[in-house]
Amino acid sequence: MKHDFPVFLRNGRYRVERIFADGGGMGLLYEARDTFCADNRVLIKTTRYDTGPRTRNFKYTRDEAEKFVESSRKILAWEKKVLVRFRNDGLNNIPSANNYFLDRSLTLQPAYEGKAGTYELGEETLDREPYLVLEYIPGDLLDARFEDEAFRGDLEDNLLTLAREILTIFIRLHRSFELDGQEAYFLYQDLKPGNVLVSQEDYFTLIDFGGVTLRLGGKTTEPTAGCITAGYAAPEASGGNEAYIDARYDIFTLGATLWEAVTGVEPASLGEFPTLDPAAMRGRGVSEGFVKLVARAVHPDVDKRYPSAAAMRRDVMELLREVRAPQSSVG
Repeated sequence: MKHDFPVFLRNGRYRVERIFADGGGMGLLYEARDTFCADNRVLIKTTRYDTGPRTRNFKYTRDEAEKFVESSRKILAWEKKVLVRFRNDGLNNIPSANNYFLDRSLTLQPAYEGKAGTYELGEETLDREPYLVLEYIPGDLLDARFEDEAFRGDLEDNLLTLAREILTIFIRLHRSFELDGQEAYFLYQDLKPGNVLVSQEDYFTLIDFGGVTLRLGGKTTEPTAGCITAGYAAPEASGGNEAYIDARYDIFTLGATLWEAVTGVEPASLGEFPTLDPAAMRGRGVSEGFVKLVARAVHPDVDKRYPSAAAMRRDVMELLREVRAPQSSVG
C-alpha cells in the first residue's frame, strides 16, 4: 500500500499527513490535521484489509468478503463505545474519542479474485469505512523506548510506574457489573509494547482499545473475543480456549510486557504461548523484588498468578516506594 502525504482528506475535514502506527493486518493509525479546528493534530484509526493473514478472507466469495468487512467494522464501532464509556467514567491514561465518521476505505479494492472467479465489492461497502478520530498524544511507542539510554538508566522506576498506570486501568476495566442477569466485566486482552505510548515526561497512555472484550458469564463475547497476540498470550488461552480467559489473563500480558522491557527478548520468538523465565531478568538493572513481581505475573499456572489487578498493584506500589526511598532520603 502506498499513499502520498499530505494530499488527501478524510470526511472533507481531516488532512492525513503520515502513518503513525501500522498494525499489519489489523489496523492503521494516521496522524492528521483537523482543518475545521485550527489545524489541530489528531490521530485517526481505521481498519486495514490489504496485508497479513486476514487477506485470505477476500479469496472466497463476495458474500464472505463482505461479511468479513462488516465484522471488522463492528470492532472499530465497539472500540469507540468502550473509549467513550471509560472516559466518561473518569479513566485517565486513555485517548479521548473526538469523532467517528464513515468514508471511502483506503485499503479495500473494488475487485478481488475469489475461489469462484473475479467479483466486485459494492460502492456501499467501499464508501462506508468507519474512522475513529482520537486526540493526539505526543510521544513514542513503548517498544521504541526499550533501547533509550535515559529510559534504561532508570529502568525499574519507569517500569513500575508503567505497571501502576496500566493496573489502575485494569482495575477499572475488571470492575464487575450485572448484565442480562449475569456477571460481566471488561478485559483489555491485548496488552503489548506497541499499545502503550510514552510521552517525553515518561507519562504512559494505553492507546489501543481495539482488543477490549466483554466477559459475560463464563466467556468473552463478540466482536472481539479471541483478539490476542502471540507471545503475550497466557497458556490458558491455548488449545482453542481464547474465549474462556479471565482477568488474570491481563495480568500475564502486563508481565510479558515488563519481561520484554528488561530482557530485550520478544516473547513471540519463544512461541505463541511462551513460558517466560524470570531468571532472564537478573543482572539487567532491576531488583530481585521486581523479578519476583514479574515471575508471579507470568506464572504459567493461572491459579498461582496474581488473583487481581488490585493485588498486583499493591505489590507494585510497595516496590516503587522501596525503589524511590534512597532518592527521597538524599539531601
